[in-house]
Amino acid sequence: MNIDEYERSHFARYQRFAETVRLILERAISATEDLPRPVSIQSRAKTAMSLRKRLEESGNIDADVSAVRRDLAGVRLIFYTNNDVNRFLNSSIVFDNFDVDRAATKIHHPLPENDETRYRAIHYTVSLNEARCVLPEYQEFAGLRCEIQIQTILIHAWAETSHDIIYKVDDRQGFGTEALAQIKKRFDRIMDQYLVPAGYEFQRVQQDYERLIAGKELFDQRLLEPLRDATDNNDRHQLITSLGDDLLPLYDDVPSIFPEVLDVLVDAIITARTTPSKPIETPFSSYKGYEASDVAEKAVEIIDRYRYTAIEECFQALGRIFAEEPDERIRTKISETVGHLAQYNLQVWRQVGPEVQRRLASVMNRQAVVPLAVRPLFIETWNQMLDAEATGNEWTADAVSIQFGEVPIDQVHELRQSAISALFELFEQAGSDQEQRKIIHALENAKRPANRGNSSPDFQRQCLIDHKRVIDFLAARTPSLSYELRETIEHSALFDYHHAIPLLDTRGTARGCQHQAGELMQAIRTMRDAFNEDPAYARYKILVGYEGVMPWQWDEPEFDPQRVESYRDEQSAAMLEEVNEDTQQDWLRFLERCAATKSNDLATFPKLGQFIVKLAERNPAIAEFMLDNANDDLLHFLPGFLNGLFKGADHEAYRRVLTTFLARPGHLSAIALHWRGSSPNDPGTLAELLHRSIEGDDRRAIAECAVFVLRESPDKVPPLDVVFRPALRHFISNVDPSWVQKAWLPEKTPFFDQLDAVDADLILESLLELPELSYDAERLVSYVADRHLDRVWDFLGRRLAHPREESGDHRFEAVPYRFQLLTRRLSSNVELALNKTRSLFDADSSLFAFRGGKVLAQIFPACAAEVSDALIARVSAGNEDDARFVLGVMQNFHGEPATHIVLKALLVNFPDSDLVRSGVARSIQNTGVVHGEFGFVDSLREKRRLIEPWLSEGGVVADFARRQIAAIDLNILSEQRHAEERSALRRLQFDEGDGTGQS
Repeated sequence: MNIDEYERSHFARYQRFAETVRLILERAISATEDLPRPVSIQSRAKTAMSLRKRLEESGNIDADVSAVRRDLAGVRLIFYTNNDVNRFLNSSIVFDNFDVDRAATKIHHPLPENDETRYRAIHYTVSLNEARCVLPEYQEFAGLRCEIQIQTILIHAWAETSHDIIYKVDDRQGFGTEALAQIKKRFDRIMDQYLVPAGYEFQRVQQDYERLIAGKELFDQRLLEPLRDATDNNDRHQLITSLGDDLLPLYDDVPSIFPEVLDVLVDAIITARTTPSKPIETPFSSYKGYEASDVAEKAVEIIDRYRYTAIEECFQALGRIFAEEPDERIRTKISETVGHLAQYNLQVWRQVGPEVQRRLASVMNRQAVVPLAVRPLFIETWNQMLDAEATGNEWTADAVSIQFGEVPIDQVHELRQSAISALFELFEQAGSDQEQRKIIHALENAKRPANRGNSSPDFQRQCLIDHKRVIDFLAARTPSLSYELRETIEHSALFDYHHAIPLLDTRGTARGCQHQAGELMQAIRTMRDAFNEDPAYARYKILVGYEGVMPWQWDEPEFDPQRVESYRDEQSAAMLEEVNEDTQQDWLRFLERCAATKSNDLATFPKLGQFIVKLAERNPAIAEFMLDNANDDLLHFLPGFLNGLFKGADHEAYRRVLTTFLARPGHLSAIALHWRGSSPNDPGTLAELLHRSIEGDDRRAIAECAVFVLRESPDKVPPLDVVFRPALRHFISNVDPSWVQKAWLPEKTPFFDQLDAVDADLILESLLELPELSYDAERLVSYVADRHLDRVWDFLGRRLAHPREESGDHRFEAVPYRFQLLTRRLSSNVELALNKTRSLFDADSSLFAFRGGKVLAQIFPACAAEVSDALIARVSAGNEDDARFVLGVMQNFHGEPATHIVLKALLVNFPDSDLVRSGVARSIQNTGVVHGEFGFVDSLREKRRLIEPWLSEGGVVADFARRQIAAIDLNILSEQRHAEERSALRRLQFDEGDGTGQS
């Protein structure tokens, strides 16, 4: 069909076809709920005059017009706003009613690649689907194509006006060229400066209005009543979310209803704790429902957001929630929310000064005795009131500015004194060292002036006065302070003492605080002397902890850790000289006191452990006396006593103690630790230790026995069937991989050089249930891989097929995101790696790309020539299953050039496979992490650049490249459009003042 035939015989048919497409769209839209109605749906067939001009411009005047033009029939849907366009595009109206030529889909959007052409729209090329074409009324349109254009009314106005003025202008060679160029620039400016911003403004207004309507619906439904009546936590979570997102932000007078909201939220949290979690059922699957902690977290977020609308009520509500909250994460969040409420916020300060803090202080001061359950919240609140700074932040579309400033001391002086007095009272009421330590930490805030910028002389002077008050308080309570607390207090006071020294000279005089600095230093010396009057405390500092202050440190401001360690060693040696039969009872009590120290780190007891080892080595009889009379705290140091006795000359004493505690319940782990520390050459006793440990299911001891074999074999250990294999079988039978936590083997041991298949299988089987392959576990597996690489591959395959992996248990990670030690071993044999992962593919191909394929991409990250050659060999000699296997591997790369040779081989060997083409396309377009608003656009441009050389190869590869480049271009336009929209809407949000927030 040429242009003349089109004008003479086919124009009317295309006109009817365009009108038919318009009617189909109109009816489909009307029949679909919640879909925006267009302002207008226009249809037309391209006029012969317009078509002729286009054909002449493109040099196709004699071509088949139906082949070179897709827009002979056209329908235009014109919507009010970008939101309406997006909703229509997200619907399936076009795809449900027509056959869509996806390759011909066009996104018109300004880009450097299209010379920033301003026209913006989405164009689909469609034809009637088969179901319609068989109907008599549609048969004449079979095979015809129509272009559906989708745009906003603003873009439509611009396009029509510019088309009439610029596109349809007559040939004016030699006349008006410059004027027409200026008109084109003005059209561009109209689009850039007025229409596009106006489109985003309309879009934001529409979104805000729809949010308002949604909030009004909730308001009319009296949302609080359904929340009160909710019977499961899924409903509670949804209703609380709606309350925070849709109702409260639009409510005209939140302070008037927020006390009632608080009551309902607290009741919802309390009720949620006794409500079982209920799965969320969907047509596709069943998902884990919300738990009480999820309900509490969402409710606390709302309280935090609206904390200033009902200050006292928020504080009391948080206390009610906190008092019986079992989830430590939620308790921490509540404490943080109380801190946000109590802190000096700059935005709030500018309006009401310290009024928030005064009201909170009034609430707290009304309680003579603070209930134990809420003391942490009181401590945190008073702690915030001792802060010297007010902080805040302001957000813009591109940045957040953090602001801070010192609060005026005259306005917070009374609050500070109240806070210090209240913390003193809480200290007196505290029932544990842990609670007292938190209070001391809060009181530390009283000594700190503003730490950003210059502190005022008045505030610094008051900090010195308040600091002295705290020191005096603690000094007066020396007898009741534990050694642990004294050590911490004295350590902090040492640094404060040296920091105060410069204030004794002209600097202190200039700031008017010389006298206060002197008084503080004297108070610290008084407290120091009170602490150290107790000789047992002086000894305690030598043996326990890492914060102990040595006498000479008060005179030297520079901290010398080596000198401290040497001094402690000297004092420890001198203390050993004091231990004899006459003093052994006193030393027993002292060591029990030291051993009673609670610790969760490895820096607390090294000196004490060394002291016990030397004591036992030097005085076996005294060591036996202590062990015969020791309490449970000191018996935790049994490994040290055994290590010392083992080193000493009295082997009979060592044997007596060892035999005694082997027979006593509860000490097998300690004996096993002794084996780790001293490596006795006593296979018989080791076998007995393991036997007793298995009988008592002492897994810590069993693990130590197994690891001892790994370290020492073949020396000092009985046959593997006696200790090692029974130990691992015990863990396997109990589905417990925890023994590996003891297996710290930084260097490969001789055990692994002789590792046979039986023991390799035992080690790997015992690690099958490990939630994740930790660094130490991976190192152990890497040692096994040196001799049994095939078994390690099988082990990884079993983990990848583990039921917990299949079920999506987030607590189970079959393989690490990145191997740290296994990569070298696993990649040493390419064919074995491919064969083993191919067996995984054969067992379950559906998730292979995320499992076996992921592992291969990890161990061969560069897709080196050896790997690509092996993959190509499988592609060339294989069938479509081999192609799917290779694609499963390729999809874990990011389309790097090194993978292209494999991808092209797939296309060449399977030229007619849609599966291969789509898999190659995914492999090319796969991206890693992108940065910035337009990072994905930049990544797509790079993909396009990398694939362009394929065009020169001809055949199926070039054909694929052309299609892929077209698809990438479409994606670039789509992502650019969405990224610009997100950016513009965010800027509108912050330009309207929504970004100024409180932190």
